[in-house]
Amino acid sequence: MKKFIMCFVGAMLVLSLAACTPTPVKQSESATEPMVEASTGGASDKVPDPNVEPMEIISVYSSNEDATGLNQAMDAVDELTAQSLVDKLIEYGVLEEGTEVLNFDTKDGIGTLDLSKVPSSGTSGELLMLTALGNTFTENFELDKLKLLVDGKNYSSGHIEHGDNDYLEYNRDYKKL
Repeated sequence: MKKFIMCFVGAMLVLSLAACTPTPVKQSESATEPMVEASTGGASDKVPDPNVEPMEIISVYSSNEDATGLNQAMDAVDELTAQSLVDKLIEYGVLEEGTEVLNFDTKDGIGTLDLSKVPSSGTSGELLMLTALGNTFTENFELDKLKLLVDGKNYSSGHIEHGDNDYLEYNRDYKKL
């Protein structure tokens, strides 16, 4: 019985020592392939095209889905002009197709915008349109306030009448009007 136990213990010792020896690492076939740099997929991977003209990033305000306030969107134009902002406001549905800038001047932080026409709507629609127009122009041209004229006259509709001292100012509470 002692011989059997000794043989059994010896066999277990041999098996345990054989199991603990490190096995040689096989070299993978992919090690011979050239390494490919990992890509983050972010802006750092993109190389700007030197032939493309630079764009101006602008903020455009337009009515939200339920017409209770405004949404702010970031967009781009080739050059920041009053007409390019009006074109974006037309694109976003704030102004009507065919609206043109007759004149735009700035002096001492006050802008004067003369448009060919403005859409007519109810009181709430008109308030949204005026706030979108005011916020878009005051933010992008860094104005304190904006005087709105239509065909050279103070803005006037059936609901809102602007006098000589009435201006559009940036409305911080544009999300809920």
